[in-house]
Amino acid sequence: MLRAGHILCKVDDIHAAVRDFEELGFTMAWGGAPDWAHNALLWFESGPFIELFELPARFGLLRHPFALRHGRAAGERLARWARPGEGWRDLALETDDTELDGVRAELRAWGVTVSRVMKGARTRPDGDRVRYQFLAPSPSCLPFVVSAYDPPQRPEKVLHPNGARGVARIGMAVAAADRTAYDALVGSDDPWIDARPSGRTGVRRVELHGLEDALDPVKLHGAWLAPARRD
Repeated sequence: MLRAGHILCKVDDIHAAVRDFEELGFTMAWGGAPDWAHNALLWFESGPFIELFELPARFGLLRHPFALRHGRAAGERLARWARPGEGWRDLALETDDTELDGVRAELRAWGVTVSRVMKGARTRPDGDRVRYQFLAPSPSCLPFVVSAYDPPQRPEKVLHPNGARGVARIGMAVAAADRTAYDALVGSDDPWIDARPSGRTGVRRVELHGLEDALDPVKLHGAWLAPARRD
């Protein structure tokens, strides 16, 4: 079963973005050694988390070599991530499995075009090696899929000074042309995703439990974060 795993926000300068998010009252965790890390994680004790990442536009030039190695859908995804501009860039769906071959076979059976399974790894600031797998559906505006991390990464305790406790809603826009593939990936039962019809598919807004006040949009680097609505 796939479920919302984390929301990705692209930033121009990861160190500036981390400083700004910390000033907004979030506790941030570097993905690697801070001097060279290209990503940082905003964890919660349960539910989806948020990842800030930096990827220079020149990486878009690797689209075709990446596609030759991993499949066209992977090249499309890399180009999308490298596109200039800050803000919400993607939504990752996660599974409890550490291997994605079975998920890939199911998606292909449902008619979803996907890349080959790709293997990733990073070294945490404490020196531990984290391994994972991911695959990219096509078109690249659809959520992608990530395996469970090996070893697991979520902290047992997370405290954000601004009171944020977790993701309440992920506002997802879904274009009519993408609806069939989107439903095969996500369905309608995910407790965090609020999918609405739109002209273009992608993450639009993320609401957080426990956040009481609006945040300075300049310091959010294009991440539209807001207090959870009281329905």
